[in-house]
Amino acid sequence: MSPPSEPGHELQLSRADFDQALKTAARVIGKFPGHVGLGFDSGGLTIEAGGTVATAPARGFWPAPIFVGASWVRRMGRRLPPGDPIHLRVEAGRLFVNRYSEACSLTAAEHVVSNELSEADEARLILEAARILRPLRVGTEDLEKLVVETRVTGPVSPSAEERKLLSLVAKAWVLLAPFGVDTADLRKLVDTAVRNAWK
Repeated sequence: MSPPSEPGHELQLSRADFDQALKTAARVIGKFPGHVGLGFDSGGLTIEAGGTVATAPARGFWPAPIFVGASWVRRMGRRLPPGDPIHLRVEAGRLFVNRYSEACSLTAAEHVVSNELSEADEARLILEAARILRPLRVGTEDLEKLVVETRVTGPVSPSAEERKLLSLVAKAWVLLAPFGVDTADLRKLVDTAVRNAWK
């Protein structure tokens, strides 16, 4: 996938308008596995998938459509990153919604959906990691929050010291690695859960 190289992909729109457009698009596309196109036309962001277009008033410059996986619409429709107004921008082959980002491309053909995990796979990996970490009192909600936070801050490569984690943490990290979760964050989560267990 070649990263978008068009300069100046940047829009600003109200949280409420963006949220409404995402929810409309998510309802229409359902479990559609392909890609969605984000464009800018007549002063509005357009979200196009499967022949349907949802729009939201926006300001800025968006010279060409950008494509992301349909799962992005469903994920954003469920939980938008914090902030109002919402800032959309493209940088180094990634579409940013405030600080959250995902890979994107300039053409639908270039967008490799197979590189993304499906929502069912995400849920399965998080549940399995939670099962492994249950003896350490780390729950599913804790791990879901960690995955979301890691998507916002971006993945970090594990250091040599971080690779020496306990067996349980290492097994859980292998399952969470596709989300970009760092072992240091996971260890911090486990340390906090263990500390709280002794209170």
